[in-house]
Amino acid sequence: ILYLSNLLSLKSFLKQFRLYINQACVTGNLFYKTENKIMCCNGILALLALIIGFMAIVYLLYQVYSYIRCGCGRYGPFVSSYGKIKEDILEEARKVLRKADRPLKVTDLGCGSGALLLPLAKEFPEHQFTGYEWDVVPLTMGKIKAAGLKNITFVKGDYMKQSYADMDLILCYVLKVTGEPLGKKLAQEIKKDCIVISEMFPLGYLHEIKQIESSIYGVPEKIYVYQKPHSQKDSVQPRKSAPHNGKAKSQPEKSAPQARKAKSQAGKETPGAGKSKISRFKTKK
Repeated sequence: ILYLSNLLSLKSFLKQFRLYINQACVTGNLFYKTENKIMCCNGILALLALIIGFMAIVYLLYQVYSYIRCGCGRYGPFVSSYGKIKEDILEEARKVLRKADRPLKVTDLGCGSGALLLPLAKEFPEHQFTGYEWDVVPLTMGKIKAAGLKNITFVKGDYMKQSYADMDLILCYVLKVTGEPLGKKLAQEIKKDCIVISEMFPLGYLHEIKQIESSIYGVPEKIYVYQKPHSQKDSVQPRKSAPHNGKAKSQPEKSAPQARKAKSQAGKETPGAGKSKISRFKTKK
């Protein structure tokens, strides 16, 4: 409302502002009259409101564009990690990096502007960090922030099409719809000692080590820590919801010999069943 009202009064404001500047140039004093001073302050506030409104509209259009570009929700939009959950993820990653006796390869799937990778890259220069992001805007922001760091790389692309066979630590923030296929891909590719840390959303097919209770400004959230499953029993299969149509679960079909045997046993138990069918047929005829 403020943006629209200021937009309607923009023409009159510019006219008054131009007269004020002309008078100020003649007198050599920007605040030579009280009324013009107040008018100038109001004009500056109106101009700031217009700029903020324009930026808000651009941001909303960018969100719509991002949603369409990411496959209508297949990949998450740019949301930077923040709050307590960010610190908990960084602390969990630090535990892995501190125990390492060799340089590790760390990757962040959906890295955004590098909110998780940049602090770790600065703290552990001996390790190599790679971030994958499909959106060019946060990716560019991350590259600007990482200027001067030689152990971090930002890659524009689809993280579902990359290989993670040589990774030692994987951080990810993916949506629920992507958790199952990504978990299946990682379960097949990663090494046995590779650690996967997922923010907020669980992954399927991986062996769950633990869950960490965290929060985002008071809102409870979870962090999931995974490893490559040792066997098929260790993998966490995605849960499928039961049917809600009220029908009983269908039994598996019997083979032909089993069906004939069951039919013969039913005939032996009810010897009058065949006669009753013939009598009913004659009566109806």
